[in-house]
Amino acid sequence: MKNILVVSGHPNPSASLANKTILESLRTAFPQAQFRELASLVKEGRFDPVPEQEALEKADVIVLQFPFNWYSVPGLLKTWIDEVLLHGFAYGSGAKLSGKTVLLSITAGAPEAAYQRDGFTGHTVFELLTPLAVTAKACSMIFAEPVVTPSLPHKMTRKTILPTPESTPKRLRHS
Repeated sequence: MKNILVVSGHPNPSASLANKTILESLRTAFPQAQFRELASLVKEGRFDPVPEQEALEKADVIVLQFPFNWYSVPGLLKTWIDEVLLHGFAYGSGAKLSGKTVLLSITAGAPEAAYQRDGFTGHTVFELLTPLAVTAKACSMIFAEPVVTPSLPHKMTRKTILPTPESTPKRLRHS
């Protein structure tokens, strides 16, 4: 079995039933996976890159689980990317992420129809994720097809989310 690292980039994980349910489904499907919840790892707005890089180095597959904020990653995850994916580690001479697979698992705050060329955004989710695809390429990583969970009913329960969260474990099994 591949070594799986799940990086949860939600700035307030307890406030999101969808993200929490997806993470629970990943923990159930992959009990051997390592989980890094960034909200609990950030200290005074900064990350210690050493343990983060060690976790990345051990992984074969890296799942970035996050809410789609303003058509990008939350600031917390952006800070982690900036402070952890450093030259000489993530890219450049001595790069250690080459050949690893990165899978984005995203919760979106709008329905699927909004993420179409003729929809509200005028772009597909995959077009909006181009900076992350380029980041993966710069790190010589394999960019797997992202899993996107569109907006869900306001009176959300675990039952209305499921089986959507199963998409991420299912995609991981085929990565």
